[in-house]
Amino acid sequence: MKQIMTLIILTLLVSSVWAKDIEWLKSYDTALEQAKKDKKIVLVDIYTDWCGWCKKLDRDTYSDTNVQAKVAKDFIAVKVNPEKSAAGAKLAQQFGVRGFPFIAFVGADGRTLSQIGGYVNAAKFLDQLEQVAKPASAK
Repeated sequence: MKQIMTLIILTLLVSSVWAKDIEWLKSYDTALEQAKKDKKIVLVDIYTDWCGWCKKLDRDTYSDTNVQAKVAKDFIAVKVNPEKSAAGAKLAQQFGVRGFPFIAFVGADGRTLSQIGGYVNAAKFLDQLEQVAKPASAK
C-alpha cells in the first residue's frame, strides 16, 4: 500500500512539473521587445475582470498542458485589461476590439498576424497556435 501511495504522489509531482502555467507579461511593449529578442510571436489576450468567457478561457483553455507547452515554445504572452489603463484602452482600440475575450497574434515587428474574437476551447486554440507559429518556424 505504501508503494502505491508513493507512486501516486510521485506521478502527481512529476505531472505538475511538466504542466507549467503560461507566464503572462503585463506590458505589451515589454512583450514586443522580448519577442524581438527571442524571435517569437506575441500572444495578446485582451480581457476584462467581469468577462465570464475570459474566465472560462483562463480556466479551460490556458490551463491545457498542450496549449501551455506550445505557448512556452513559440510565443511571448501578455494580458491586457483595457479598463485598467489608458495604454490598455489604446491597444484595444488599435486592434478594433468589440468584445471580450479578444486575442491577437503579433509579429515581433508589431504587425498583426491573426486574431480571435471570443472564447475558443483548448483544441481549437491549439490549432490556431499551430497555424500562427507555422510561418515563423518555416524561416
